[in-house]
Amino acid sequence: MRGLVVEKGGDIRIADDIPMPQIGPYDALVKTECCMICNGTDMEIIRGELPEAQNFPLVLGHESAGKIIDTGEKVCTYKKGDRVIRSALPDSGRYYSAWGGFAEYGIVTDAEALRRDGIECRQGLTQQVVPDEISAVQASLMITLKETCSALDRIGVRKDDRVLVVGDGPVGLCFLSGLKMLGITDVSVLGNRKSSLERAGGIGAKTCWNHDDRQKAELKERIGGSVTVYIDTIGSRETISQGMEFIAEDGRIAVYGLRTGERLDLCLKGMRNFSLQFVQWPLEYKEMLVHDRVAAGILEKQIDTELLISHILPFEKYKEGFAAIAEKRALKVALTFGD
Repeated sequence: MRGLVVEKGGDIRIADDIPMPQIGPYDALVKTECCMICNGTDMEIIRGELPEAQNFPLVLGHESAGKIIDTGEKVCTYKKGDRVIRSALPDSGRYYSAWGGFAEYGIVTDAEALRRDGIECRQGLTQQVVPDEISAVQASLMITLKETCSALDRIGVRKDDRVLVVGDGPVGLCFLSGLKMLGITDVSVLGNRKSSLERAGGIGAKTCWNHDDRQKAELKERIGGSVTVYIDTIGSRETISQGMEFIAEDGRIAVYGLRTGERLDLCLKGMRNFSLQFVQWPLEYKEMLVHDRVAAGILEKQIDTELLISHILPFEKYKEGFAAIAEKRALKVALTFGD
């Protein structure tokens, strides 16, 4: 079967010799309909920077959606025709797998059936069925929405919080969508791109600011020292340190972005009462719990998926999609698979 393969050094190509996955008694076989490019994790894998994906060549992708076409004999949660998210590939003798969502076929594992037989399967917890009314592209987007919404639950955001979201990429805008669903209205966004900030305003940000010295200084004058939750979707030392300029006493800096590296050095001058929390990797059992909330948000139009996706391309035009992300012309790119 075909899929996107990354070679050591970052070259990406379509391979047509990826072994077909074989399902076990608790598995279901999925025909991939769509997979999103993850602007963070996928690009780190391509650069060779993600510790969890150091073996090459590998099959890329973890934001997939597709239809179930076959099930193992012990499967009870899935049935043929169901649309599911997060199908994955195992390593094969030919290719390693960085989840492998950009392959024509993948596997989901029935965590509930395994649990009934006394076996734990964390990955299967998030390989969930989506309502029929949600398209394959929307289903793929649900993965980022679920990751960020479950992060908001872990952070413990309250309705009376004043929130500053740093970063106007897809993660920042998905956080903003989740905050909107929670009924939190005092939310500002600090970003770099005019088009993304306009989308943030459409989603419901109270104020949107460009990360230049003048606008940042004005924002600091307005809300510096009063932000109760600072959500950093970049995760660099600079953006984490910047949080100190905005948070209120006993405020929270929540770091989602992965640019922290291996060491973190912060100036704590004048800061005595604050929380620093890292929510840089989704927890399967937490992500599972927000599935129905996110699906309902899409169906009830609380989440405008059109504001979160900038490009929908056929799988074969993957080079165009990756180039658009690298050149910062894209927000979220979906690659779709034909029949």
